[in-house]
Amino acid sequence: MELSSQQRVAAPRDFVFAQASDFTAFERQALRRGIEVESRGGPEALGRGWSASVPVMGREREIAAEIVGYAAPEDYTVRGESSGVEILVRVETLPEEEFGHSRLGLSVTLAPRSMPGRLVLQSLKLARGSLESRLAGRLEGYAREIEARWARRAG
Repeated sequence: MELSSQQRVAAPRDFVFAQASDFTAFERQALRRGIEVESRGGPEALGRGWSASVPVMGREREIAAEIVGYAAPEDYTVRGESSGVEILVRVETLPEEEFGHSRLGLSVTLAPRSMPGRLVLQSLKLARGSLESRLAGRLEGYAREIEARWARRAG
């Protein structure tokens, strides 16, 4: 199952990628939301990983993730696993024709790795429409945050 969304951002590609790959900020945000995150790896992006316990579908689920691809300022890929489901997240930034604008893309691919994973994925497929809407809404909100940061920096 694949979910994806793209948003136009009124900020340069390099700035958008820097914001979208600020993994330390994402860790702090998760901690503020009460999610316990254990980071591993060094300051280099490639090979950096996390373990976390996250509430999903009413249950706490253990998630392990690691950055498996990193090509600044184009994209990065995070591979994770939880409850027998492999999760592949790809974040990409593309330059727009209009000067100073870019496009932020996010795709999430889920694949079962066990029978319980198949069951989890089946229930997610039933909610696919709402998941895609939520993903698009969150990405749009994040794009507006990046624009606001750029405006404060450039202003």
